[in-house]
Amino acid sequence: MKKSSKIIMAVIAVVAVGGFAYARFGGSKVKYETEAVARGSVVSEVSVTGSLEPADKVSLEPEVSARVVAVNVSEGDEVKAGDALVSLDSRDLQARIASQRAAVASASAQLAQLVAGPTSEDLTLSSRSVESAEAKLDAARQAKLDADTSLVNARKSQETTVAKADAQMDAKADALLDDYVGAVTSAGDAVNRLDNPLYTSDDRLSFSSNSAQAEIDATSSRITAKTALITLTDRIAAARAIGTLAAVESAYAANLADLRTIKSHLDASASVLTHSISLSSTTLATYQLNVSTAQTGVNTAINQLIAGQAAIDIQRKLNDADLATAQIALSTAESALNTAASGVTAAERSLAQAQAEQSFKKSGSRPEAISAQRARVAAENATLAGLESDLSKRSIAAPFDGIVTEVNVERGEIVTPGRPVVSLIAKGRFEIVSNISEVDIARLAAGQPVIITLDAFPRTDEWLGKVIKINPAEKVVEGVIFYETRVLFDEDDPRLKSGMTANLIIETARRDDVLRVPMRSVKDEGGKKTVETLVNGKPVTREITLGLEDNDYVELSSGLSEGDLVIVGTSN
Repeated sequence: MKKSSKIIMAVIAVVAVGGFAYARFGGSKVKYETEAVARGSVVSEVSVTGSLEPADKVSLEPEVSARVVAVNVSEGDEVKAGDALVSLDSRDLQARIASQRAAVASASAQLAQLVAGPTSEDLTLSSRSVESAEAKLDAARQAKLDADTSLVNARKSQETTVAKADAQMDAKADALLDDYVGAVTSAGDAVNRLDNPLYTSDDRLSFSSNSAQAEIDATSSRITAKTALITLTDRIAAARAIGTLAAVESAYAANLADLRTIKSHLDASASVLTHSISLSSTTLATYQLNVSTAQTGVNTAINQLIAGQAAIDIQRKLNDADLATAQIALSTAESALNTAASGVTAAERSLAQAQAEQSFKKSGSRPEAISAQRARVAAENATLAGLESDLSKRSIAAPFDGIVTEVNVERGEIVTPGRPVVSLIAKGRFEIVSNISEVDIARLAAGQPVIITLDAFPRTDEWLGKVIKINPAEKVVEGVIFYETRVLFDEDDPRLKSGMTANLIIETARRDDVLRVPMRSVKDEGGKKTVETLVNGKPVTREITLGLEDNDYVELSSGLSEGDLVIVGTSN
């Protein structure tokens, strides 16, 4: 019997039995709502949300250090597998490949000559080849010595540049520290000497004025200024005790703020003097001159601090540029040394080949000589293949069809291994990443089917997928433990986009064609599971054994038979 037919029969049974109970016991006060024990499916599910991510994504980085000569893509471009995304400078390799191809041709020609047999002219030429190879080896060794010297000089230059930069920054720090000392001297003179006669020992005005607000501003700021002077003095003393650039710079902003607080008070003092009504003209002129002198001194200190910090910032930028130049020179010298060392190796190999060729020609074309030359031809071809492989590393290519999401390089930059320059995501293929709580994770396993809906589309649109990976390492979010789980769509859909919110219903277990009862009918009595059945119109408690549960039904393992009426509710 089909599942749908069984469900229909169960519903009919429920309605019939319910109607019979109502007809028979309609006069009673309690009416029982029942449902017959029937066969059906019990499906355990976990409902969670997640977000779409590309199934394939990669950050590409160079395999060698080189200068970028072309950036062939922009963010958002679609690319095919094998497309060149970034091209690196390969002129040095191309020259070596050309030289190696010539070496392969030469070795092949020598093999042909051995097979043909030597002539007197061949012997003469082989002697000259040995002499030429010896001269080239001498030149290559001299070039390597020169490159060694250049590298030593580049390293010394870099060390000198670093030491100079440190000394310059220390000097700038000392200069700013001197400005701090001058600033606290000017501020102390302004508050404790020049501005002091305007106030009494308890920081009240020593004269009368016709502006209550000006008096309040002057006296209240006087207390603030004296506090700022104390903190300024202590901070500068602490910076002097430490003496480092970091300590000097870290005090800058607070020192500047304290000086401006003191300046604000001096401005208030100057303002209240304009409202004086008890000072003689001579005293007033003296007080105004003193306050003006104090303002000038503090203003000068503020400007000196700003200029001193600006000098540090400028020097830092100049040092960074010098250090970058020294590093480039060092990298260039290291590359030149590597090239020179390769040149010596190549020259030694060429000399060995010339000497071997001369020896072979003198001894005649013996079979073993021909075999040895064939081996040399193979070795030269292997070297050529290695160089050509290195050449392929000077182009960063797309490993799969996709979309460029990020370009982090510009033409002319020097790139190094370990630094990502281009990022790609696969086109069309998406996974869903979801965090599953530890409460549900034990029920999940790879391969379980998933029903998917997306917030971006109507709820009627559904996709199918399956669990493909459960991360064994936990992730703690706000004290709650989760496990990252990945779900793969069964089919690609061009409408899908990275970052979309997905709603997942993960089927963790299923029992088909099993006896089941409604969850709401089950009770827990003393650790035993029970239900009430309707027998001859009366409720009877029955102990049962349960299996798999879902939101509505639970599998019945024992205790009832198909057709038994289970009470699911009552009404009067």
